[in-house]
Amino acid sequence: MFKAAIRVNKISTIAQLRGASLHAQRHDETGKARVREDAEPGFGLAWSKAENDRDYLAAFKAHKAELGAGERKGSPLCLQAICVVSPEWVQKAGNLHDPENPHNRQLFDHAKAWAESWGGKGSVIATRLDLDEKGGAVVDVMVSPVRESRGKPVISTNKALQELKQDTGERNEYSALQTSWADWCREHLDAEIVRGTRKEITQRQHLSPETYGAVMDKARESVRAPSKGLWEAIRDTDLSERDAEALSEYLMLKGEVARHKALGASYEPPRGALGLHRVEGDEHTDPWPLIEAVRSGAERVYEAAHGIGMGLLANMNDRYEAGRGLFPSLSDRMHLAAVVAKCGAFMAKVEASVKNLLRPDGVQIEEGMCWPQQAATEVQRHDRNLGLEAPHVREEPQVEREHDLPERVDRGRSHGL
Repeated sequence: MFKAAIRVNKISTIAQLRGASLHAQRHDETGKARVREDAEPGFGLAWSKAENDRDYLAAFKAHKAELGAGERKGSPLCLQAICVVSPEWVQKAGNLHDPENPHNRQLFDHAKAWAESWGGKGSVIATRLDLDEKGGAVVDVMVSPVRESRGKPVISTNKALQELKQDTGERNEYSALQTSWADWCREHLDAEIVRGTRKEITQRQHLSPETYGAVMDKARESVRAPSKGLWEAIRDTDLSERDAEALSEYLMLKGEVARHKALGASYEPPRGALGLHRVEGDEHTDPWPLIEAVRSGAERVYEAAHGIGMGLLANMNDRYEAGRGLFPSLSDRMHLAAVVAKCGAFMAKVEASVKNLLRPDGVQIEEGMCWPQQAATEVQRHDRNLGLEAPHVREEPQVEREHDLPERVDRGRSHGL
């Protein structure tokens, strides 16, 4: 599974256009620092409406002359859309920094095509895919939409974004861009590309393209760095029985987070001691030993998360603040919240399935009647927040607040229906 994401800057002044040009041409200090040691500065794919493909100011002037467009005082001149996909997708077809890599060429061409799909034909004034940096799979697109106002063509980024928001059914312009870009990538580049994490969920402060690039470089290095001494530290540490058990549960949760990141929507909770297909008995059989045997793997994860304050109720909002001390990464907390919800939904499903199997002639129980009742709804919400479901036009979910929930009972262990 690969991710698609968008970062946007509104360019409102000529000075900003000139600064973006200097960075693209590697004349500024930040641009020079971004270049790899073995790379030629400015190496990559680039196009613009100007003679110099990296002169955005000249491209903007050519754009205005071509369309005869005017400007609104105080309104943005153009948008700098930073179109991103997972570098691993580019590497599927070759070297990340190879201009002949077909995935690099497809990404470069489709970023421009996508921007013009909502900005309008001819709205893109320049594009570039830098191949001289450590990272890759990032296309800068400068788009300056033109709309008619009182019979005259006028640059209007706001009107173009409003139209896009209506088309996607999203609540704000940024989300509309994210959804539109992910849908375009999935349709034209690879069906395995999904939407990245939503901004209203991450609550991150917006970074400039230069700062974002530097941060991404450090992130890549830290991700690829081996975890030296981890096992030695565990081996040489004296742990009490209680501490060892806590460490075991923590590592188990870390493992489930990693597995959910890898599998996404295909994730399934850990297996129990008994497979559901092996359940046997009749209406006189106590269902609970069988239920607990089938869902023992999922229940262990569910209870371990609850024990550290990251249970189902703790994550019934879009802030994902619970568990920050043990899981500093927001991404890890989001994935763990999804794991907990999916384990809870599996537990409810097992309870209903086992009871229905033992009493085929009785009243059949629905999964929504079994504890935890809210899990299935939470699965959908967390998957949507993680971009595992394509967010199109939808109604706002009615999320129950913790104080509205019924008191937790003994998990329905009534030994009957």
